[in-house]
Amino acid sequence: MHGAAVGGGPRAASRLYRLGLTPSPAGDLAYTMHPWLVSGSRLHDAGWRPRWTNEEVLAELLEEVAGRRTVAGRRLGRKDATTLGAAGATVALVGTAALVRRARKARRRL
Repeated sequence: MHGAAVGGGPRAASRLYRLGLTPSPAGDLAYTMHPWLVSGSRLHDAGWRPRWTNEEVLAELLEEVAGRRTVAGRRLGRKDATTLGAAGATVALVGTAALVRRARKARRRL
């Protein structure tokens, strides 16, 4: 029931990935919803040392994404407005098709 509330669950996520609208396969959705956590002190005690500080990583990230936009987790350059429009139209079309199919099923039950 919970999957239906978010638009179909794993099957919908799989379709969106095949259409190139999400950055990760549907199987990776579980890791996003239930991430693995490891204590930083346990890593440190095991001998792990970070290569970069938080500040260095943030500065690198901000430099890399400067002037870019994201759509469904994918970075697009400024010239990709056409791609952005096509992705939006595709999502609208898929959503409309799902609503039409649901309405038809509901009518058949009456």
